[in-house]
Amino acid sequence: MKMSFLLIVLLVACSSGEKSQPRNTEAPAKITNDAFKKESSLTNNEVDDFLSLNTASLNPALQDETLDRFSPEEISTITETKDPLIDISLRCMRGDYQNAFAIAAKIFNKYQRVAAYWNQVANCHLNQGANRKALLFYNKALEVKPNYIPALNNIGVMYSRMGQDQKALVAFERANGASKFAKTPRYNLAKMYLIYGLAEPALPILKGLLESSPTDLDLQNAVANAYFLMSDYNMAFAHFQKIPPANWSKPEIGLNLAVTLKKLGKSQEATKIFSDVQKSKNQALNRYYSAVENYLGDKP
Repeated sequence: MKMSFLLIVLLVACSSGEKSQPRNTEAPAKITNDAFKKESSLTNNEVDDFLSLNTASLNPALQDETLDRFSPEEISTITETKDPLIDISLRCMRGDYQNAFAIAAKIFNKYQRVAAYWNQVANCHLNQGANRKALLFYNKALEVKPNYIPALNNIGVMYSRMGQDQKALVAFERANGASKFAKTPRYNLAKMYLIYGLAEPALPILKGLLESSPTDLDLQNAVANAYFLMSDYNMAFAHFQKIPPANWSKPEIGLNLAVTLKKLGKSQEATKIFSDVQKSKNQALNRYYSAVENYLGDKP
């Protein structure tokens, strides 16, 4: 009982920044027996972990498992849902944390035995940068359901954002080991491999995901970049070509596409692609932009 009380207090406390209101001196409304009826709690088996939404993403491979693959523009088009857990997630992704935590507090009695509930609350804290609170609720999800894959995966996401890649890798590998059918941990594991230039173990994972979602832009780009890291520029270019040209101006796509074309002896095409690449707010990408510019010979 003490643990449940602590958690519900945390939920409410994080959603409230208002001053206390004046004391109400009016006579209280009549209380009926219905007010003391406690809502029965759901179990994990009664709640679907998979997302069913009315909006298709440009990166559909994982859209039945996570909202993180939707762009802010796509998130804004998703209509309200009757599923309170999806509603919490949507509100957090839109920055509406106060109402998200208010909904979480409201449905606490019904969902306190559901791991997905604690995972969504943790995600809201993670989006706010409250990593210690996020970890508390991820661990609560794992207490409710040991080896709960979304929580294990999201712990990896948290550590990755904190720059603790070794811990992130362990979490992704643990999530991937818990189920070979969950796609999100595999994707994150492959991305972690690519960050460290380990294209060989990343490529079969990415290609497996791409087979079931060949229109996924991020997956096509990831596969292209895996071949790029392996110096197989013909295969890299083949996958870059499967990305609609309207997306080539994105630095995470266009920069390596330009280098690939240069490596294939297509200098003019490389320069044309590079000239359309947008500058990024990401400092690392901007440094790479300058390096590619020098490599292409556009700067002395």
